[in-house]
Amino acid sequence: MLLTHSTGNKTSQVESVREKFFFLLYAAYEITYYIFGQSTINTFFNTSSITFSVNLLVIIGLTFFVATNKYDLIQFVLIFVGIIMGLYAYSVLRLNVLLITVLFMAAAKNIHLNQFIQKDFMLRTILLVGIILANRLGFVPSNTGLRVGTITIVRDSLGFGQFNITGALIMICVLEYVYLNFQRMTSLAYQWIVIIIVLTLALTNSRGSMLAATLYTLASWLFQHHNKEARYWTKKLIGYAKYMFGFLTVVSTIAVVLFSYKSTMWQFINKVTSDRINILNQYYEKFGIHILPQQVTNYRSAGIIVMDNIYVTLAIQYGLIVILLFVIYYYIVCAEALKKNNIQFILMLVALMIFGIIESSFFIVGINFTVMMIFSNMSVMPNSSLEE
Repeated sequence: MLLTHSTGNKTSQVESVREKFFFLLYAAYEITYYIFGQSTINTFFNTSSITFSVNLLVIIGLTFFVATNKYDLIQFVLIFVGIIMGLYAYSVLRLNVLLITVLFMAAAKNIHLNQFIQKDFMLRTILLVGIILANRLGFVPSNTGLRVGTITIVRDSLGFGQFNITGALIMICVLEYVYLNFQRMTSLAYQWIVIIIVLTLALTNSRGSMLAATLYTLASWLFQHHNKEARYWTKKLIGYAKYMFGFLTVVSTIAVVLFSYKSTMWQFINKVTSDRINILNQYYEKFGIHILPQQVTNYRSAGIIVMDNIYVTLAIQYGLIVILLFVIYYYIVCAEALKKNNIQFILMLVALMIFGIIESSFFIVGINFTVMMIFSNMSVMPNSSLEE
């Protein structure tokens, strides 16, 4: 009996050390991503050597987890194929995003989701507020631009390199806060979230990210104030969440393939989506969809790749194998969360998949941590009424 108890304690201690080391690697990546990758600090000097060095160290550390974790056959195949595709994508695109995402996913096996989000929320909030404050105090510059439409809007990046990145980073902080306090928030908390969403829209005009934040906050409010009705509809619909990534992939791809500027209907849809379908269709016409990742050039010599839909981006730039992997990954994460009855996490995943219709930053770990939680421990939040 004493031996069993002692063994259990040692196992628990080892798991605790592993989780701390994992979060240390993640924090190193995240701090580098925010400060040297996305903030306008990189306009003062070339930060690429810093980001490369830190990412290399993080990859080495994650490789240790991959080598020492135990996986079943399906997990092993999904991780192995993902790493191979990540390495191939790096060789072709010179981008390590996919490789790091899959390595984090493999390393995060059995990591406690709730504990991770608690720590991640603190880390992200400090980084986000720090950079925005530095910008408002004049230490780091903003990028500004105009969004011309019925109303011309001046957009401010608030110290980051791109408006929609700023919106996405604010969005994920809101989502994490709501998750940690799902259906237990005060009226004041809801009011503050509304203020943050309105200010973010006014300053960055990042609509996709604020749509996701609004939907998830609304879900929490409905569960809190209309619990019976929310539970009824959630029970009926939540099981379909695992098919959502695949469904949105098919719908997005078909829309882009069938798009025709000659059609009045497509012109209207294109206007509503801020020319996204037209731009994506031009990429599709020029590069097509292949099995493996391919090099995609920038849009109209703008110096950047403009594909604001994660489903079509993965299909065109990363190929059919990678998009199929993500369909499977998000099927698994939704199915496992449903087994644990972690409804608030499934609703977060749904909000993020809707965000992915409008933005392609979905699969970047620095923005969307859920991409690495496929094999994590998704037990429901303690003391949550969703446990019932």
